[in-house]
Amino acid sequence: MRIRGESLLLGALALAVLLPPGAGTQQPAQGDQSRRLVVTFDGNLEDIPQVEPAEFQIELDKQRVAPKKIYGPEELPTVIAIVLQDNIRPNFATQMPALRDFILAQPQNTFVGIFYLAADSVDNPTNGFQADLTKVAETLRAPKGQAELAPPSPYTLVAKLGAWMNTMPPARKEILLFSEGSDGIVPDASPGQNRNLRVALTNTRDVGIPVWVIYTDAFPPSSRVALAAVDSANNPRQGDTQTPRGVGGPDTRAMNDVSTGGRSGSEGFIGPSSGAFEDTGARPRVNYNTANLKELADKSGGKMLSSKESLTDIAPLLEEFRTLLSRQLVLEYDGEPPIKKVKMNRKISGVKVLAPEK
Repeated sequence: MRIRGESLLLGALALAVLLPPGAGTQQPAQGDQSRRLVVTFDGNLEDIPQVEPAEFQIELDKQRVAPKKIYGPEELPTVIAIVLQDNIRPNFATQMPALRDFILAQPQNTFVGIFYLAADSVDNPTNGFQADLTKVAETLRAPKGQAELAPPSPYTLVAKLGAWMNTMPPARKEILLFSEGSDGIVPDASPGQNRNLRVALTNTRDVGIPVWVIYTDAFPPSSRVALAAVDSANNPRQGDTQTPRGVGGPDTRAMNDVSTGGRSGSEGFIGPSSGAFEDTGARPRVNYNTANLKELADKSGGKMLSSKESLTDIAPLLEEFRTLLSRQLVLEYDGEPPIKKVKMNRKISGVKVLAPEK
């Protein structure tokens, strides 16, 4: 199923195969309005420790609460969205067997969906989430590896996916994201400035959906390529002849148009308003791709499993993810987000508790 990116939330109405009634061993009562979040024990640990609800404190916007109930990793259905950008470079095709093995290794009561992010749409070949993991594995394909398929921003689509998953029945919900992290809408925004990242965190962290990230090399959006070309012109290497600012080179009009994701000339961006021959001492932009991905993972309660640009084997990363999934608890609580912090009162040597935080 192909869903327009801006219609991902509405697409939920068309997806018939989600979670069957009564799935799981401890389904919450019908009509239950409680909220849930996931905590993960990351470290040298044989098994999940025995904990009581009183050992956790959830700090919300206006109150602090303890969970009223704790679910183990097999007491609720597990829903995993595997998200891949369709502009991931072609050599990633060699990783498909490892990803298929990961899907097939999931325990019973696991529902997996495959989502490919493209320029203006989301391809969901599993038609939502399926419990037949063999069929899911069969639908998996390598990303198309085409530059023109780069999504404008992976964060806007993760935000819509998280909001949609929040409308589904109670479950332990996870997003596994394969991304290069470029945001073509706000291409030079840091984690604190990226508005798309903030929305993605609101729609994952505050509804208890951790995002697990594997950095995957991809063709960047065209706006990022254009900005890199401008940086090269404005910051020539030794021996190069500098192109005057605003004269020749890339057409700056589209990049100065805020509606296309650029910044206006009044903000000091390139163009005639900056002074055609003025030496402003410009420096190349900082690439915040990895920093934004790490912020999404850390603050949602997940983890950046790899930030390496030269990824040769995802099998060990998927095995780490599988282990982390087996070391999770779902905390059920009453209260209104945003979630500011989740604290466990007891310290466990060598173990970090991954949880959503603002």
